[in-house]
Amino acid sequence: MSAVARLPLLLALALPLALTACADESTEPGADSAELGELDGMEATAREQLFALGGPGEVKGVDSARVIKRQVDLAAMGHVKFQQQHRGVPVFGGEAIAHFDDAGRFTGFTDDLLANVNVDVQPAYAADEALDIAASVALPWDQQTHAPTATLWVLRHKEQDHLVWRVQQQRTEGVDDPTMPVLFIDAHTGAVVWSYENLQTATCTGATNFYGTVSFECYTDGASFFTEDQLEGVGTFSYGNTTSSLYYVSSSTAAFPSDQLTKNAVEAQYVGIETVDYYQTTFGRDGIDGAGGPADLTTHGVGYIASYTSYSRNYVNAFWDGASMTYGDGDGFNSGSLTVLDVGGHEFTHGVTQYEANLTYSGEPGHLNEAYSDVFGAMVERFARGEDGRTWLIGEDTWTPGTSGDALRYMNDPADDGLSRDYWTSSIGSVDVHYGSGVPNLAFYLLSEGGLHPRGKSTVNVTAIGADDAAAIWYLALTSYMTSSTNFAGARTAQINAATALFGAGSQQVQSVTNSWAAVGVGAAWGAPTPTCTTRTYSGSISRSGRSVYAPSSSGTTAGTYPMTLALTGPSGANFNLALERKSGSRWSAVATSTGSTSTEAISYTGSSGTYRATVNSVTGSGSFSLSWCY
Repeated sequence: MSAVARLPLLLALALPLALTACADESTEPGADSAELGELDGMEATAREQLFALGGPGEVKGVDSARVIKRQVDLAAMGHVKFQQQHRGVPVFGGEAIAHFDDAGRFTGFTDDLLANVNVDVQPAYAADEALDIAASVALPWDQQTHAPTATLWVLRHKEQDHLVWRVQQQRTEGVDDPTMPVLFIDAHTGAVVWSYENLQTATCTGATNFYGTVSFECYTDGASFFTEDQLEGVGTFSYGNTTSSLYYVSSSTAAFPSDQLTKNAVEAQYVGIETVDYYQTTFGRDGIDGAGGPADLTTHGVGYIASYTSYSRNYVNAFWDGASMTYGDGDGFNSGSLTVLDVGGHEFTHGVTQYEANLTYSGEPGHLNEAYSDVFGAMVERFARGEDGRTWLIGEDTWTPGTSGDALRYMNDPADDGLSRDYWTSSIGSVDVHYGSGVPNLAFYLLSEGGLHPRGKSTVNVTAIGADDAAAIWYLALTSYMTSSTNFAGARTAQINAATALFGAGSQQVQSVTNSWAAVGVGAAWGAPTPTCTTRTYSGSISRSGRSVYAPSSSGTTAGTYPMTLALTGPSGANFNLALERKSGSRWSAVATSTGSTSTEAISYTGSSGTYRATVNSVTGSGSFSLSWCY
């Protein structure tokens, strides 16, 4: 059997978006109104053909069907997939796909429909009774590690139609003998009609590009082995150097062949498993989304956190699209295959960030987004291969194969790539997110390994706390103390709070976090005198509702070196709101607001130095106000 076997379904390609963006969930992701109209027309035609009474190629004897998927693929071919139903109950195994050419003409069906189904669809046994029956004949309740499910189906078994409860049980955590039995309980008699083991797993081996031969759990149907780990919920599939067709990656034996497409997929599967294992082992995180997923592709009865390899040809990139991973094979000059531990860990961490702080992919939040991915990409590599000097290089295994010892980025000395920043300045918000990430990358390196700024841009000497404690602090900050708009100063505060929660106020970890940021120009070092601000008072007047007044002016002032406080006092009976805005490029954005129901408002804010202004807005009422601003 070939190592790459085509999937029996077409999947629409999700093109790379901003790495933290999550694509809208709809029947046809990304479809515009014209495409939706085209799909509506194809569905109507498909239904006519499905229920036609005669003629070649037409499907007969179907009671009803529900559309479960419709799409126009990248070859402009249309597909409408139906789930057969009998009196509103789905028929197990009864599916059909109507196909249309690029001109929208119906070309035929792929179907496994069951003709002339006949069974009473009123159950005599309820779902909870079916669960109890399954527990009495298969896994007892106290041996199940996940909540079982029971769904109503029509099952044709040995030429007889049954109304059944399909019960899925699971025992997969903390055991040496995992199992996922599926039982079909007759909903009229309570008898077990059919059952099978839904956990088909074996230990496979395969060659990789950079890590030698690796072992991994794989799915087997008894004849073939697949790069799918049903216990971890991690699966890898191949584009086969196309951009529109997905393929299984399989082998006729547990030892996968070593052709290039298979090596890329085996390596990506290894990386996916190591990443999920790292987050589970280190932080107790279940999957990328924290809930075992996201399951981007379902096959062989399991929804997988999916990786897709060998996308296009000579594609020098890898990306997380909000739901899954896609890897290019590289061009052999700029890079080899991108399926390496720190690159894969980097991209999957964009998913973790997406489901947690969801850091905006622009300015300082964007720099932090990239830095978090670099940091935890490095931690995944360290988890799988151990720590050494290469831990702090990103993409070193695959980057520019003809140049020895280089990397895509250098966490221990970010400026070594000639582009990345390694010290905060007020203009850093305009730097590309991949290069501004050097500042927090260096902060993490110094927190872990200790020492001085590698290029002498500060004199703060950071005491090392080790990568494990550093990662724990950064992770807790991301999941509990950061928001989508957190900037460098906010990340410093969030990590100090996280270090305090984990290790106690004033601990070495708190001191080192403080100093790691001070070493890269963000905030003062531990023990430095607490900065104080100077209070300015501004007076003004608003003539009517809906008007705004700026202080000190619409062009703002330089502030943010110290913690800032603002206090507004306005006329009795009016409702004034207060906002603190920061300028980025030519745009202003609010970094803090106070929006009570009176004209007395207050703001406390700690941010990096920049151009700020206060905005007083009348929701209702008018009159004079006084604004006290300490900065």
